[in-house]
Amino acid sequence: MLGKYKSFISKIICISVIFLNHSCSKSEDKIDEKENASVSFVENSLPGGELSSQAGIARILVESQSIEWQITIGDVIEGKEFISSVSPADGGSTDSNEKETQIVSVRYNANSSLYINKQELILSSLDGTIKETIVLSQESILADAIQISLNTNSIYQTISGFGAANGIWGSYLNPSEMELALGMGDDALGLSIFRVRLPSDKNSWAGLVDIIKDANSRGVTVLASPWSPPAAWKTNNSTNGGKGVDGGARLLKEHYQDFANYINEYIEYMASNGAKVDVVSIQNEPDYEVDYEGCEYSVDEMHDFVKNYAGVITGARVVAAESFNTKHSYTDAILNDADAVNNIDIVGGHIYGSGLEPYPLVATKGKELWMTEHLLNLGSGGNPENWTEATGQDVIWDETMDMLNEIHTAMTYNWNAYIWWYARRFYSFLGDGLNGTTPGEILKRGYAMSQYSKFIRPGYVRINATSSSSDVKITAYKGDNKVVYVALNTGNSSYRLVVDNLGSSDTAQSYETSLNKNRESVILQEENGQFNMLIEGKSIMTVVMDME
Repeated sequence: MLGKYKSFISKIICISVIFLNHSCSKSEDKIDEKENASVSFVENSLPGGELSSQAGIARILVESQSIEWQITIGDVIEGKEFISSVSPADGGSTDSNEKETQIVSVRYNANSSLYINKQELILSSLDGTIKETIVLSQESILADAIQISLNTNSIYQTISGFGAANGIWGSYLNPSEMELALGMGDDALGLSIFRVRLPSDKNSWAGLVDIIKDANSRGVTVLASPWSPPAAWKTNNSTNGGKGVDGGARLLKEHYQDFANYINEYIEYMASNGAKVDVVSIQNEPDYEVDYEGCEYSVDEMHDFVKNYAGVITGARVVAAESFNTKHSYTDAILNDADAVNNIDIVGGHIYGSGLEPYPLVATKGKELWMTEHLLNLGSGGNPENWTEATGQDVIWDETMDMLNEIHTAMTYNWNAYIWWYARRFYSFLGDGLNGTTPGEILKRGYAMSQYSKFIRPGYVRINATSSSSDVKITAYKGDNKVVYVALNTGNSSYRLVVDNLGSSDTAQSYETSLNKNRESVILQEENGQFNMLIEGKSIMTVVMDME
């Protein structure tokens, strides 16, 4: 960084108005052969110290005689540009020998960084014979310090990834949307898990081949979830769920083996076409009766299917039971059965209404724990008027902070993966053209999700991390010779984060998303073995330190 870090202990404000090339000596400056022509800033009107970190106006006097002048905004000496305008920007006269004094208003923007800003202001005569340059200095923001402590030797779960779903019944993501969602380019989100539908109609399988291959080419894990078995194998003879149907909509016992074979056939079909399915589910939300595509299983039925039939599924890992709010009853029976537990690899669940809590039995049995679906959309599923193109960005950001808090909590509870609902939706990561969004545009919620997905890659391990403030929540990870920590500031105030440099470089990279920032990047410079960075209120920051 250009600016030298300003001590937060010292309360001394140094005068930082500097005169450069000051040339207003009456004996040396002559204008149109007038001995008394002159122009200069009035010294006692100049700021006596650093300007406030808040936006404001500095008023400076310009004294002139027999000369016309102008003021221009000059170069940045340290930090960032902060002078926004000067008014008036010119003045003076050659028609009078009387001295004139003009008040000049210098507007400046707020400084929200930990570093002082310094910028030139240049006063010059229009004939070019006089030039005076001063440097205005602006203080850095004052923020309470929070100590972040990391312990790379204290490890927890391995991360499988962060993801979202393809279009399930509507159109699939197009190639450019796939690049934005799953790519690792500068503008991409880096999602590492891609959830697709396992259709109940074999005629729909072919349409998924190319998009699965696209995900494969990026090293992204593909999860396929069925919403329903084929209609002929169900009690209601329909792919729809059992809402309002006597007896519900269940897979007939005599077709358990058929459906296990069907799942296996789907995996084999994709593989034969060069598309790899990494993980398959038994059923999406078996505990939730719906009037669209769905199928219900009781706890006993799910246990029976997994124990006695799911063993034939090969070529992909198996997840169960994807219940509506991760009901442990659906998977406790499986995990505690010596035979059934061998037929699954992952316990998956959704967190609608509840379900986000520790589940230590999963790790005890050597399985992974995935959150495979959730969404937040201001309740617009029940009332579409809740979210319109007029909805304020501050309202949307507050709910996005709820999503980020969910992810943080899932990580601290040792969940291995977090998968959002649709990747492309007005309340998701990419715009769909509805409710004020632009198709294919990365939305604020996408940038927020990428604070995890882009920097915490599959195979990274969570490490111990603590914060000295309850406002700032911390998780940290290591992998690929990097240490990555994510700070979620749930408070309204900005803070200065202080963390020891655990890496081999004297620089680190921070990325921040807030109401006004979209994964904004800053290179951090080590000072006395530590990195200092400013995190805004209600924002998320990811810091990457190289260990090589």
